[in-house]
Amino acid sequence: MRAFASNVGVVSAWGFGLSKAATSIGYLSAMGSVSHNIGFVTELWFMAASEVVSFAMAVVVGMLAARGRLAMRGLPAWPAPLALMAGFLLSSTDALSFMPSPAQAGVLGMLYGVSSFLFCLIWIEEFAYQEPRRSHVAMVAGLVIQMAVVALVSLLPTSALTPVIVFFTIIAVLCHDQAGRIAGSAGRAAASDAFEPMTARAFVAQYGTAFACLFVLVGVVGILHTSVLGSSFEHIVGGVSMWVPLAVATLVTAAVAMAALRSPDPTSVYKAVLPVMLVLLSLLPFIGDFLGSLAGGVMIACYDVCGMLFLFFIVDAAYCHNRQSYLLSSVYMGGSNAFLTLGLAIGLLLNYLSGDYGLSLLTLLAFAAIYPLCIASVMVMRRSMRGMRPQGAPEAAPVVHVSRAGDKTTPVAASSAPIEADAEAPKSASEPDWEEALHAFADRYGLTRRETEICSYLVRGRSAKHIAEELFISENTVWTHTKNIYAKTKVSGKDNLMNLFEDEAKGRQGS
Repeated sequence: MRAFASNVGVVSAWGFGLSKAATSIGYLSAMGSVSHNIGFVTELWFMAASEVVSFAMAVVVGMLAARGRLAMRGLPAWPAPLALMAGFLLSSTDALSFMPSPAQAGVLGMLYGVSSFLFCLIWIEEFAYQEPRRSHVAMVAGLVIQMAVVALVSLLPTSALTPVIVFFTIIAVLCHDQAGRIAGSAGRAAASDAFEPMTARAFVAQYGTAFACLFVLVGVVGILHTSVLGSSFEHIVGGVSMWVPLAVATLVTAAVAMAALRSPDPTSVYKAVLPVMLVLLSLLPFIGDFLGSLAGGVMIACYDVCGMLFLFFIVDAAYCHNRQSYLLSSVYMGGSNAFLTLGLAIGLLLNYLSGDYGLSLLTLLAFAAIYPLCIASVMVMRRSMRGMRPQGAPEAAPVVHVSRAGDKTTPVAASSAPIEADAEAPKSASEPDWEEALHAFADRYGLTRRETEICSYLVRGRSAKHIAEELFISENTVWTHTKNIYAKTKVSGKDNLMNLFEDEAKGRQGS
């Protein structure tokens, strides 16, 4: 088993790292068509085309995944490297020279959008088959490989990029295929035959804050870059060597991901990232010249950290919570591209207003970026307040154990003794039938299968941490279901839920 984990981990790390490096180089060089980028921005027409294509693909794949029409590992890997190699070959051979420059950039951008989108989805799906502790180590190693490769390739001339990218993408796809063969049908495919259904409302309740904060960060980074293009403040982003924030973000991500192997929660990182960006943006109108490229580099690094950690977050949700990784990845990619496009457009508008109306560019930038960041900060704080634990309850509560067989939930009587002994022991005449009581309680209040399962622990006074460890899910997921249970039963805490359940159980017995 250890040899299996080692092999699949090494293969996955190299494949993931080289694919990330190839797409990073493709973005920073606009498929080899530019030799210098302005910070995060390469060529605007290239970026616009890639964002539109990626967003369109995200909508299509997301809809197919939500409707159950996309099987696990259903997306082919080969179009991703083909699109990337085609873009670099077209760029290096000047095959598009008959087109005007915007059209050339648009074609290269569309190819890049296809490649980056598919590479992201196929690797997240592959990691979702691996046990989180192993997949997280492989992903961290892949990010370190990406950082090293991007730094080394930045020293090469633009003419050398095409053969390098062709080599990287071929190796990445071979590693992806090999990882799939080694892993086989292990992981979540062996744990369940179907994905756990999820309504749009439940999706927003569980993942909405994390996605929204990431999208705000993407938009702010877009605003920052295009707003200063062509101005006297262009050095804020133009002086940033992009591999430097990438290296910083990789090291921070590695530390956070390895420290939280169980369940990395990006909203915890937002609590540190958002205040830093707020402070830097607040200082820009006053000491923008002094901060220079440091401010731009720090903000790009903050965005990179959150974007990288989100990959771990999606893999964890797919494996541990039985979610559709294609759906989560599509929302991630589609939303990021949409908000980046919006941010770039707002930045261009700010640049226009500053130039034509003599307004302070950095003041406009600060106001336009601070407001969404403040909203994101409030969302994170409200989420933290809602996630505070209710008061604990004594252990002397009705004891119900829920065992699972496939997709079915079967409550059975239990106590501190082994479950097998409980099954054989005769029931006391004064003791309610807890199995029947839990079924009736769930039916009465319309609890879902997962809510029934968690309710069986809550009425025993178990903590969210204990429930998360028992069910191999995150505490945030436990709290989401717990709040739903409280809302449906109209109780305000665990003690009241326990009393309600016990009263109804004994009331049924008396009747």
